[in-house]
Amino acid sequence: MSPIKIYVTYVLLLLGAFTSGVCAATDPLSNANRLPLSLELKVQDFSNALEASGYELMRGYWSLWSAEDCKYPLQTLGFCYGNNPTAPYVMAFVPHWKDEFVDQSMHHVLAAGQRNMTPNYRLGEREALVVLVELPPPARYFGMQTNVFTGIDTLNTSDPVYQLLSSSPALADLRRIIFSASPNPDRMMFVASIGNSINNVLIEEQSKESWGQQRFFVITPDQEMAEAMTDKLAALEGGDIRQVFTEPVSPSLAILGYGAEADDFITYIRYSMPNDIVLGEQWREQLPLTILRVRDPNDTTANKPFEIPEYEPKEANFDEHALETDLSNLVAAVKEYWGDQSVVPVEFRSLSHWVDLIGQHCLGSDGPPDPIEGITLPRGPMNCLGDSQDADYQISGDVFYLDDDEVIAVVGTLGTETGNATYTSISVNWFPELVGVLNRDDVVLQGSAVKFKDALAIPSTYKNFYVYYFARDCSGLYPWCQEVSRTMVPRGDTVKIIQRNYINPGSMRGPDPSKVLNPFSITFYGRPKM
Repeated sequence: MSPIKIYVTYVLLLLGAFTSGVCAATDPLSNANRLPLSLELKVQDFSNALEASGYELMRGYWSLWSAEDCKYPLQTLGFCYGNNPTAPYVMAFVPHWKDEFVDQSMHHVLAAGQRNMTPNYRLGEREALVVLVELPPPARYFGMQTNVFTGIDTLNTSDPVYQLLSSSPALADLRRIIFSASPNPDRMMFVASIGNSINNVLIEEQSKESWGQQRFFVITPDQEMAEAMTDKLAALEGGDIRQVFTEPVSPSLAILGYGAEADDFITYIRYSMPNDIVLGEQWREQLPLTILRVRDPNDTTANKPFEIPEYEPKEANFDEHALETDLSNLVAAVKEYWGDQSVVPVEFRSLSHWVDLIGQHCLGSDGPPDPIEGITLPRGPMNCLGDSQDADYQISGDVFYLDDDEVIAVVGTLGTETGNATYTSISVNWFPELVGVLNRDDVVLQGSAVKFKDALAIPSTYKNFYVYYFARDCSGLYPWCQEVSRTMVPRGDTVKIIQRNYINPGSMRGPDPSKVLNPFSITFYGRPKM
């Protein structure tokens, strides 16, 4: 560090000690994100370099988005977004350009931001969003992703998924969620991925280190803008081109621009299961990252527009169909334990296979082939519920009531033990409100099938499975049961259960859903007979 930079740093430290109260009162971002001084200096150097090169820029902030924030979409949409209840998202909030259309009907569709800032924004072809971050402490997962949030479109009743979800009255609530208009009736909900996320595996592969390091992310439709931002970020003190990561936004996939007709976007972070819970919570409290909107005031058309990126293929380390007989025997053993052989187990469904919950398809690009005709079916517009290629999501086939002494048993394979997941969890979601209210991860699920190990061909393999219960009252079922209070889910309302398997170890993405067995749910009443 140069003598001048050392002196500036010393002065800033002194000023920080005496003026933090004044800054908090005058700077709306001062309490939102507490950046380390070294990172703040990089933000200032980067901003100065941009302005010297003739770019316009504005600064936004980041805030946690949790189940409590579901009150906003519940008021405006009638449902939330299937949040992970134990891992709040980190949402970017940005100011708007003077020539950018701001749809007042969308003001509270996600959250209430600081004055003149919202989480949803439009994106120009010669614009880049630049994120400068001190990454969090080690965890099972970190990923940053941009979604197309809404767009002008109309309901397509010919969509094959719409047809599927219209086949039974029991699917009407899910159809209403997946094929929903936004609070602006001219715009459909998308919440759809535009490509692969930038996750901890990718960061570590490119830059060799990830957790706790300062890294930079560029979100842009223009490869030329990405290159310009990368060069300036790499030129910062201690910078390196390997520390910069680009998320392309293809103009062939989304409608860009600042007018009312353009799509709007959201950018957010998933950070799940920190190794040290205290350190992880400290990072969430501080949120040491910022976001800048940068654009070229002299040009509105991308010079080198990105093509639509291909999703990376999903893989699996183990084909769980080898465990199919054991899983079936385990389900039968649970039924026998409860003394009710008449109850019918209901299989979960993979959301990527069953309803094609893949962002680019939800946006109308490259839908699945017709198995009979062999042609690509028309797709979208569809709400993709914040899909991610980093996970395999499986949803219960049933909706469950809880107020007549029901006990919901979930029996499945544990991806962290079969080698197909970095972490596995099952969450209870208030439905059709789609609010995640509680979550049980693999640490809790591990060993829960031990009571039924004799039903397996090799009893010692019980660790590959879990048997877990959800009920209003878990008396006599501990430790493998979680109570669902009426505060979480009001009396008379229903729930669905979602299983998440994140990152197939040794790969960058979630496990191949065709190699993962779906769990089963079984509804019992009272207590076991044995």
